[in-house]
This record gives sequence, structure tokens and C-alpha cells, in this order.
Amino acid sequence: MTHEGNTLEPITGLRDDAGKSGGMSRFRGTTSVDPTTFSVVWNRLESLLDDAGEKVLHATQSYVLALVRDFGLSWLNQNGEIVAAAAYIARHIFTAAESAQNMLRPFNGDFAPGDLILGNDPYLVRSGHLSDWTFIKPVFCQGKLFGFLQFRGHMADTGGSLPGGYGADAYDVIAEGLNIPPLKIIKGGVLDKDLWALVCRNVRNSKQVDMDVMLIDGALAQAEKQIGKLVDKYGLGTVKACMSEIMAAGERAARAEILQMKRGTFSGESATDWDGTTDKPVWVRVDMTVGEGDLVFDFSRSDPQVSFVNSPLGNTISIAMESFYAFIDPMAPKNQGSFALVRVIAPEGTVVNPRYPATVGACAISVGEPMMEACKIALAQALPERATGGFSRHGCPIVFGMDLDKIDPRTNSVKQYMAETFASDGSGGAMKGFDGWPGVGPGSFLASFVRPDIEHFESEVPFRVTRYEFVTDGEGAGEYRGGPAVFVETVSDAKPGHPTSLMTGNTDGMIVAARGANGQDLSLLEMWIEGVDGSLRILRTLANEPIYPGESFKVRAPGGGGWGDPLDRSAESVWRDVIDGLVTPERARNIYGVVVGPDGMSVDQLQLDDTATASLRASRKSQTIR
Repeated sequence: MTHEGNTLEPITGLRDDAGKSGGMSRFRGTTSVDPTTFSVVWNRLESLLDDAGEKVLHATQSYVLALVRDFGLSWLNQNGEIVAAAAYIARHIFTAAESAQNMLRPFNGDFAPGDLILGNDPYLVRSGHLSDWTFIKPVFCQGKLFGFLQFRGHMADTGGSLPGGYGADAYDVIAEGLNIPPLKIIKGGVLDKDLWALVCRNVRNSKQVDMDVMLIDGALAQAEKQIGKLVDKYGLGTVKACMSEIMAAGERAARAEILQMKRGTFSGESATDWDGTTDKPVWVRVDMTVGEGDLVFDFSRSDPQVSFVNSPLGNTISIAMESFYAFIDPMAPKNQGSFALVRVIAPEGTVVNPRYPATVGACAISVGEPMMEACKIALAQALPERATGGFSRHGCPIVFGMDLDKIDPRTNSVKQYMAETFASDGSGGAMKGFDGWPGVGPGSFLASFVRPDIEHFESEVPFRVTRYEFVTDGEGAGEYRGGPAVFVETVSDAKPGHPTSLMTGNTDGMIVAARGANGQDLSLLEMWIEGVDGSLRILRTLANEPIYPGESFKVRAPGGGGWGDPLDRSAESVWRDVIDGLVTPERARNIYGVVVGPDGMSVDQLQLDDTATASLRASRKSQTIR
């Protein structure tokens, strides 16, 4: 992967040829390893990363890590390049293509067994917003540095004026939270207590953060032992040869996919509602050039940097790659081999590569999702048969506050809470051959987030979810339809006088609709608060709004976009959607040309009228032809 923008020198001992694309292969595989051994080593590397992730998942104190799976792990070679990854959140994996070398460079090759490096600074690590902390553990085998384990995840807190990292009104990135440059918080297996005390004193719920960091270190240490056993079994040279071949396989697969695309330059654009300060949309524009086996994503025409929604370079690179991966064979290996064929141009000072000290809190959502939409629109022109309907953007307000009557015995301080349901995310778009997934959320999630149990949410915060449902007639119509729209209602049970608010810095799509790669826009996100007296007030995106006892907030998130002509949808599929309550008989007739009846019958008694449907569709299509 190469980029244009900020320029960094390669760190000592790491490759200096990063990003050469096209022409000869950068990663050369080997034929010295038999296929069985190669397959076993590859799968073992991925499974031990999955195992480390499961340890964190089932023992973490963080609501977001435990219940949403908002983290990722990867195995890096000695050059800091991605070899293998665990099946969690893609963004937490692919940012390592930029951030790993930025994390390792300051140490000039000075690593020891037992070290743990931590960083989150958007302008030094350059991976994303402050809430996502990156951890790297050097791995030694047979007394030699062999590679690095990387973990990145959304921590319980990272300081700043508001919890959660999504407050839109910070003055600068310092006000957004604790900026951590790459630091060895554990050196040779020994915790730097003074340094760690400084970090913990500047975050909320510090006991949770402390426990989770020690957990992450322990999970990575266990993974390191498993890598050692793998090397002991097959030999250092064999495992290294397998790692080279894994990346070579990634490059070959990506090149084969690119060669299927039309040559030329294709453009896409999309926008986020606003930046939380200036009330106008912020645009991301990309010109994608398809060459002979390589790609260039050029974001030079994007808007200048603004506030809060700016995307650090690693986040921008990751989104470009996520978009590419969403269009190619899902079995293609996703590692540094494929990154070598892609170049990202992101001029410094733009919303896709801001200058210090611009705020970046909403980079993953409020520019991240429009950025992916723009990339997919461009990709769809080069590979039309892979185009998809639009995906709903993130639409789940965060609740935060304090319960002044509860004292945490571990800290002797009042209980502070911050959580979101992830329940009110809308649905995914359709593609040729497949309906959109219901309630899957933004496309940039790549269907990896998990919705927490509502009961757990209600046990953590003083709120109750009273409605949680699909919306009839809320799908994007097509031969293959989008997933349905979603409606969620949540009531505040907060005590009078206790600080309680909603934070919507993680939501988008009320002013500028989400866009599908096929060119269709979705409906707009709707959010509002209903007072105890029945009065309504709009809950807009990128805002902080108090909510009072007995009030409710409501979200209607869009359904996914459809693919193809609704008149070509299987009549039986439309009938089943009617029976399931996703489509009314009227919409079935008016949009899909499908007649179900007889009128006046209950839904479960409605039957598909094949003759009337065939006649109606033939009439509609003849009108279209004329």
C-alpha cells in the first residue's frame, strides 16, 4: 500500500519498498512447502488469532468489546505487514497496514520478549479516532524477533469532555480525549506503573480499562506461545516460507480480481450530513483508476478538513480496501499482498487526511460510510455485476450519564454509564441473486458487528426498549429487495436530577441519504424525542441532547436498497414478504405487480393470484417499453 499525503521514512529493519503496485509481484511465494503443511500453518495462524479474540470477548469489562465485538487482531511479519487476521471487525485489522509501522518506528528495532506497545494518537499512529487503542506485542521464536501480534479495539473510555468518543463539540483533538503516542507500557514483561497510572488517571472507568489492557496483554501472550509451538513443530524456515506464500496468494487473488474490471477512471461521491459545527454537508469524492492489475483511489477532490468527521490516513486506507474487498471473491485472502496493488492518494489538509489538531471522533461513521459509498459507486462502474443496493448508515444514539445513588466500591466514585443498543441500525442492500440482510447496519461494518442483548443493555443503563421491529413497506424494491427498515423506541427511566443525555455523534443520514453502488439513494434516517406531554423535538445527527425521566427517543432507520427491476422479482417471494408482514398487498400490487388476495382476508389467508399477476406485469412492462 502506498499513499500520497504525509510522508514517513521506513523504520529500521522494516521494508522500504511498501506499495509498489502493478508489474512484477512484490510478494514472492515459495514452492518449498508442501500444500498440506501450508494449509495447516495458514489455518493455525488464523485460528490462534480467533482464540485470542475469544479470550478477550468472554472476559472483557467493556460493553462494546464484549457485546458488539468492536475489535480486531492480526499477525504481522517482521516488516510489520499483515499476514493473517481474525474474523472480527475489518477496520481494526486493515488500519494496521498504515499504523503498524508508525507504532514500531519510534523504537528503532529495540524490542524484547514481554513488551507491549500501546498507541492511539490519530496523527502519530494514524489509524482512527481516539477510542480505538492499538496494541502491538513483539513475538520472539528461538531467540529471534519473528513478527508482531496486533490488537485494536474500542476501549471503555479514552478521556475527553464526554464519554464514548463521539462528542461533536470538542475544540481540538486534545479536547476529544487522551492522545497516546506509541509507548511501551510493558517492558520485558514488567508494567511501567508510573506511566500506566498516568493513563488510567485520565480515563473514566479506569478499573475497566486497566483490567481490559491486562486481559489483552494476556491474550496476546497466549497467542505468542501458540506461534512458538507452531515454529517448534514445523521449523522457523518453514513457517516463514508459509507466511510469504500467504501474502503472495493474497496478491495473486487480488490481481486476478482487478484484471476482471474495466480499465479506466471511474468516479463516485457521497456526503455526511454535517461536521457538528458548520451546518452543511461534507463531501468525499474519489476518482478510481483501474490499471493492469492495480488500483488507484484518488480522493484529491474531497472537501477540505472540517471538524469532528475528519478521517486519519489509516482509516481512509482501510475504507478503500474494505470497499475493494466487498467487490471481490469473498474467498480471496485479505492481507498485505492485496494491499500492495492499491494506491491511495489523500492530500494532507483534506477531510480524508487532516492536519493536526483537527478533531476526528466520527471518522469511522460520518465520513467513513460516505467514503465507502463513494468507493463502491466507482467500483460498480468497473465491475457492474457486483453492484449492490445501499446500506443504511449507523443510527443508534448513545446514552450516557451518571447514577448519583450508586457508588462503585472499586473506585469510591459514582456510577458512570455509556452504552448503545445497536438495535436501530437499518438494513443491508441487495445484490444480484441475494436479498439484503435485515438489520445488518452500515456497509463499512461488513456484517461483523453483533447486536447486544436488549436485556443486557437495560441492566447497564436506566433505559427500556419498548419497541424493536421491522417497518412494513420499508424495503428497497427490486428483483432482489433490500432488507426492511427498522423502528426502535427507548424510554428513559433515569432518576430526576441525575445527568442523562443522548449523544448522536455516531449517527448519519438525516440530511444526506445513504447511497447505493447502483446509484439509488435510500430514505432518510429519522430520530426524535417524545416528551411526557406528547411534545416532539427532533434529535439530529452529531449532537448532544439531554433526555429527562419518562421521555422516549425513537429511531426509524432506512431499509436497504434493492437490485434490479421489481417487476422481475419472484412472485412467490413477494407473496411470502406479504405473509411475513414486510410488504403490504397494496405495495405488492403497485410496486412489484403481484396480486395477492382475496381482499378483506387476514394476511395468513392471502393467496398468490398467478393469472392476475402475469396479466398485470405484462401490462406494466408493455407500458415501460412504449
